[in-house]
Amino acid sequence: MKNILSIMKNKVHMITLMVIFLIIEVYCDLSLPSYTADIVNIGIRNTDFNVITSIGINMMIMLLISVIATILVSYFSSIISSSYARDLRENIFDKILSFSNHELNNFSKASLITRSTNDINQIQHVLGIMFRTLLFAPILALGSIIKVFELSVNLSWIILVAFISVASLLIIVISNVTPYFKRSQEIVDQINRVSREILMGIPVIKAFVRQQHENKRFDTYNREYLKVNIHVFRIIFIIIPAMNLILNLMIVIILYFGSFEALKGTLLTGDIIAFIQYSTQMISSFMMIGGFIIMLPRLLVSINRVEEVLSSDISITTGSVINSQSNDVLEFKNVSYTYPDAQKETLSDINFKLCPGKVTALIGGTGSGKSTILNLIPRLQDVTEGEILLNDVNIKSWDLKALRRKIALTPQSATLFSGTVRSNLLMGNPDAKDVEMTKAIELACADDFIDSLDMEVTQGASNFSGGQKQRLSIARTIVNNHNFYLFDDCFSALDVKTEKKIYSNLKEITKDSSVLIVSQRISSIIDADEIIVLNDGQIVDKGKHDELKGRCLIYQEIISSQLDNIGDSL
Repeated sequence: MKNILSIMKNKVHMITLMVIFLIIEVYCDLSLPSYTADIVNIGIRNTDFNVITSIGINMMIMLLISVIATILVSYFSSIISSSYARDLRENIFDKILSFSNHELNNFSKASLITRSTNDINQIQHVLGIMFRTLLFAPILALGSIIKVFELSVNLSWIILVAFISVASLLIIVISNVTPYFKRSQEIVDQINRVSREILMGIPVIKAFVRQQHENKRFDTYNREYLKVNIHVFRIIFIIIPAMNLILNLMIVIILYFGSFEALKGTLLTGDIIAFIQYSTQMISSFMMIGGFIIMLPRLLVSINRVEEVLSSDISITTGSVINSQSNDVLEFKNVSYTYPDAQKETLSDINFKLCPGKVTALIGGTGSGKSTILNLIPRLQDVTEGEILLNDVNIKSWDLKALRRKIALTPQSATLFSGTVRSNLLMGNPDAKDVEMTKAIELACADDFIDSLDMEVTQGASNFSGGQKQRLSIARTIVNNHNFYLFDDCFSALDVKTEKKIYSNLKEITKDSSVLIVSQRISSIIDADEIIVLNDGQIVDKGKHDELKGRCLIYQEIISSQLDNIGDSL
């Protein structure tokens, strides 16, 4: 909860101003029934028009001040709740960006989206109402109670009965709806997850004619969400007419018993009217508080879900080492890695070095741990045993930004962001000039389909083919100079001719850097200075192509499986 509340610290001055205007509004509202009683008891009773006019003018002034205060309270309430939601979104977004793969495995993407949008919207909505209820209603209720006792009317037992009735109604409602609020948010997570899967898998769904099945799958969660919300709001909407019934019955009872007191001359008519108005304000205050209490379970559910993200421990923390030397050497030393909750190690006793001017390649079957090795270098994940050394210093001791500035990673899945070609390349180097970006596009052989740097990139880069996405992703990697270039099977959608041309171009910019290539194709790594063969998370052999094809059985099997496609040149 402390993460949620800490964001409110810089809004204390606005909250203070709002409380001041709330007190002014309550004072004006509490003054009006007294003026009404004076008009009836003095002005009308004595047929004194001057008194009526004088009191009426005072009432108009108080009403005007109350309206102005109400507007200012609403203004500050909106500003506070909206800016708080903005800051909360920024905090949760920054936190998510700092997550490693370990933390991302604890939350589904659909759940993170719901927590960043729907849950924060719930908090913002309730926060805006809260200032009007938890601040305004108690002050108004307390003031009304004081004013009722000042009237010395012997009808206070009616208010007590009405209060008990309202409290009982709220307890019944809250106990019935609380379990459904959490379930409602969980269903929203499921709807987001299914919607995301369906939208991403539309080609597959159409290809296998599974539209009806996916419609039913989505409809299952949609109908459950409908059912839960109908149940909740059916109960909640009972409150409004039930509380209005209690309020009106209270007024009728006050008039009934008050009439006997008036006939006996022990109670003035104006005092009865004032008593009714104060009683109404008091019960209305309790109703406002009750309405907030009903929303409280949903608020607490949303707060807990957001707090879970903000309070998550970050497993990968930054160090302090910053080194700007150019001839960096990176070494894997007895490295092992096991995914959380996995029964078996993904990597075991990995040892190799990346040196300047050297091209190292990783090859092996699916699931042999190639991509995991690449993720360990920029610390997207941390080793479970052993250590990775950069210039003989454990990378855990390095400043994360300094470490990652030395590394350029081209992931297996070419991810581009909506915008333009220029905006995507600037992610690789925010200071890149147009000439540098154009050069990177040429080196990545992407100049044949890119007309200009201002060419649009749609959401998901749907206006480019798989091979075009990969070439743009490579261009983004090489638009800046780095000490280490990591290519994670990012040439899989390219033909052999284009692939060889890109490799030839890359030699121009990577001659003083370390290059690590992950590939399934022998043609991609045949010229590497060192080829590391992985099997079941272990290094089974390493060496040059000619050495491995003569002694490594697994490497020979890979060559044999690709022989028909790549020719006898291997």
